[in-house]
Amino acid sequence: MTTAKLRALEKALKKLRAETIAQGTARIEPNRTDESQASTVDEDAQALSEMLQVLNSQRNKGKAELLARIDRALRKMKESPEMFGLCEECEEEVAPKRLQLIPYASLCTECQGLRDPQRRLTRKKLTDFD
Repeated sequence: MTTAKLRALEKALKKLRAETIAQGTARIEPNRTDESQASTVDEDAQALSEMLQVLNSQRNKGKAELLARIDRALRKMKESPEMFGLCEECEEEVAPKRLQLIPYASLCTECQGLRDPQRRLTRKKLTDFD
């Protein structure tokens, strides 16, 4: 991979990282708004509140995982730039279009498909990214 391509991917990773951090975390609201109450008065409100807590928790978890992947890619780019863009499983080159879309990708489409068999149902070939 050329130095120019590495710089472009580094720029994309840093931009994605900044955007993800700027979004902030999803606030997880407590079930009770009044400390004197034992729980929410309305059972439907209680269920809705719990559902929103779970959804926001999952969003926060997803953002944390994305930031970890981005940081890992930036670290790999800095420590071993000659290995960046190579699949961690088969050591083949990750498709440039895949890296444009997912600059933190560490696996080629074939290896990713083997790792995530459910996703393989919809994305089977490298040309699916064209």
